[in-house]
Amino acid sequence: MSAHRLSRRALTIALTFAGALAVLSGCSKSSSPPPPPLLHVASPDWRGQVIYFVMTDRFANGDPTNDDQHAGEFDPADKDKYSGGDLAGVTSRLDYIQGLGATAVWITPPVANLWWDPLAGSAGYHGYWARDLKKVDEHLGTLDTYKALSSALHHRGMYLVQDVVPNHMGNFFTYDPVSSYTAGNVLVGFTRNLGARPTDRPTQPPFDQCEATDPAQLAAGIYHWTPPITDYNDPAQQYTYQISDLDDLDTSSPVVRAALKESYGYWIKEVGVDAFRVDTVKYVEHPFWNDFFHATDGVLATAAATGRASFLAFGEVFDPSTPFDDTADRDVASYLGTSALPELPSVLQFPLYQEITNVFGSAAAPTATLTYRVGRFLDKTLYPDPTLIPTFVDNHDVARFLATGTDKGLAQALAFIFTMPGIPVVYQGTEQGFTETRAAMFKGGYLSGGADHFDTTAAGYQRIKVLAKLRKDSPVLTTGDTQVLFDNPGGAGAFVFQRTLPTDRVLVFLNTGEGSALVSDMATGLPDGTVLESLYAEGTTHVPPVGLAGKVMTVLPGRSIQVVRATARTVPPPPPAATITVTTPIDGQTFTTDVTVTGSVNPPTTKVAMIIDGQADLRYPVNPDATGAFSVNLPITDFDLGIAKHTLAFYSVPSSVATPIWTFTSNVAFTPVTTLFGDPVDDDKGPAGTYLYPTDSTFGHQQDLTQLKVEADATHLRLTVTMADWSSVWNPANGFDHVAFNLFFEVPGVTGATVLPLLDASTPAGFTWRFDQKTYGWGHNVFTSTGSSATSQGTPAISPRLAVDPLNRSVIFTYNKRDLGLAGWSGVRLYVTTWDIDGIQNIYRPIDDLGGQWTYESGVTGGAPYPKIMDSLGPVAIP
Repeated sequence: MSAHRLSRRALTIALTFAGALAVLSGCSKSSSPPPPPLLHVASPDWRGQVIYFVMTDRFANGDPTNDDQHAGEFDPADKDKYSGGDLAGVTSRLDYIQGLGATAVWITPPVANLWWDPLAGSAGYHGYWARDLKKVDEHLGTLDTYKALSSALHHRGMYLVQDVVPNHMGNFFTYDPVSSYTAGNVLVGFTRNLGARPTDRPTQPPFDQCEATDPAQLAAGIYHWTPPITDYNDPAQQYTYQISDLDDLDTSSPVVRAALKESYGYWIKEVGVDAFRVDTVKYVEHPFWNDFFHATDGVLATAAATGRASFLAFGEVFDPSTPFDDTADRDVASYLGTSALPELPSVLQFPLYQEITNVFGSAAAPTATLTYRVGRFLDKTLYPDPTLIPTFVDNHDVARFLATGTDKGLAQALAFIFTMPGIPVVYQGTEQGFTETRAAMFKGGYLSGGADHFDTTAAGYQRIKVLAKLRKDSPVLTTGDTQVLFDNPGGAGAFVFQRTLPTDRVLVFLNTGEGSALVSDMATGLPDGTVLESLYAEGTTHVPPVGLAGKVMTVLPGRSIQVVRATARTVPPPPPAATITVTTPIDGQTFTTDVTVTGSVNPPTTKVAMIIDGQADLRYPVNPDATGAFSVNLPITDFDLGIAKHTLAFYSVPSSVATPIWTFTSNVAFTPVTTLFGDPVDDDKGPAGTYLYPTDSTFGHQQDLTQLKVEADATHLRLTVTMADWSSVWNPANGFDHVAFNLFFEVPGVTGATVLPLLDASTPAGFTWRFDQKTYGWGHNVFTSTGSSATSQGTPAISPRLAVDPLNRSVIFTYNKRDLGLAGWSGVRLYVTTWDIDGIQNIYRPIDDLGGQWTYESGVTGGAPYPKIMDSLGPVAIP
């Protein structure tokens, strides 16, 4: 339609939108006019994109006039309320985002939300509690400000990703109590959330039909009239019950399906959204996804009509993975559908996220677990196109990487996702070193500390900027084949992989251990003496050499990163300066006790060391005799309990010669001394016996310690903590919820701390701690006292093995003295405390004089800050 034929309404809309663009771009009347709106652009090659994930309310405040809608929902000091971020704020910070190297912006749902839920004691600042799927929430702006963001992105050659939620609406009805629910009569226990604000029901038809007591609305079948999920292993509950008490839509209903397709298609047509992130995918039945995306009126057809031939949609299937098990991968990948019945175009790589956390974080998991997970990720029978799968190191629903990990570990995790297949996703604040999951980036927002956090000179920002440019400039990193060349089955250490195209080859060397790691006999397929050139490095300047037969032998410094490109140049490698021969069979063997390993070295004067699990700094000296013969003890009984794989090699530092690395299995039995320590039942009431649990009905007595079982031998320690009550109603990754354990270890001869970090408490008299173990449903970490304070935890250390026994209400921890740097357990004392942690925010729940749904009640007045200790046991001595 030509401009002179625009209707008055269309002209008004166009002028309003242009005005929004002018304001957001800082244009005045005297400046050059804003660019014309650009809402619809062709889909990019998503394999080459980098996504920056924004939680809009916590990112940037571009319009303070919309912060407070006067429903008691706004308070930047409160983690559960609106902080003031909005769409205009995102637009105002596009220089910052683009400068980081991001090419797309994913925003949390912008739709009109339930502002305040009195039943949950929380606001819908995050966007996942919809009341109208076709309206922009008043806190975030207007349709015009959303269009302005879309246009501004497209003018920069960037793309817009919108979070969508087809599974549920906000919490407008519930069942009270949950136990009252019966499928035969859904009216029993049905309760409307009449205190919800700004409205007590959705305002958009047909989702406004949420009153089960109205026969017409009940018959309309828009919702599953069900209570919250209590058994996450029950498929019937998974697909039809409420997750987190949010009203579950009957997505099998043709009316609901049509409304959802029309509602979300609206944002593609009206605003120019280029991709969707899809929330809570696993709680919607599989046939829905085929219809939602692939029907003739589905999302992909709607997108194609706007010129988006490759509309991306990636789903959240939040399944934590177990090492060397692909159950989570198979579940996640199932939502891609089949060639006959396709479902989502893509899914977030949650199983790989779990392995990234374990390997690069403080758990120090064997790098072989990452090899396994990468193999599942690249298995095209699971993920037909891994290059379209978004990868990430943290997000808004999990603890920040730096909440428990180190900056060096984060650097490796980021280097990994930027050089692996997939689409890297960076969550806001990661580049600024954030440790709080949902802290605000802007001055005045939640936990902002009264300052903006958009520092383009920050080390994290510059790191990601360089990695994003490397990825952009190297097609081999986005489309090349992937092969893992080296790993360590015995713990943290070397992990090496290569990306290849016919005309390019890039190798990535990572050492996840704190000490040096030996890489030996690693085949690359390169010509002898190929010269490698460094593209990116942290923690090292050494470029590994390629030796005879295209093999690499090198030592990687602790926590180092080296990304290299193979050049066409070669330098003849020198002949080996020594030879090392081992006569004891090692490779493929299983050992249950210590083994004497024999061999020889030539020349006999060559200095040689035995290296276990690639730990080059923990060398076991070998002393050859005059003929070069040697023998050395392989200390199997010092290894972890049970069956585990390990590696062994012999290495000469002066000669730069090493044997191949052999793999063997240890099987270590446990013959402990056992001691039981009891604790009274029903004493989970705080230090003075006055505390009350939060009032939410899911709290019972999960924090009541009843027994500590201590089992120890010369090397190993097993602690079994038994509780009076047990729950897992929130589907926690570690198998239990409503309790967080802190286990404080005192080490003889070591000066420890007395302040208990983040607990507003101190140790019992005469007790100091060296190690603080913090374990809850979604986290499991150990910290040393070094660098600790009342407001911060210390330096990350290696975590013990964790197991749960729900039948006996017990959590089991298994330690090796080596991981804590101890000579043994004699003289070590232990102090155990309980409280609870908000699993999303990764913070200890508050306590005050009044209490509340998620707040403990002190039972007294005037004593704040109150110690965050509901029950405690000890100190006790480990025998």
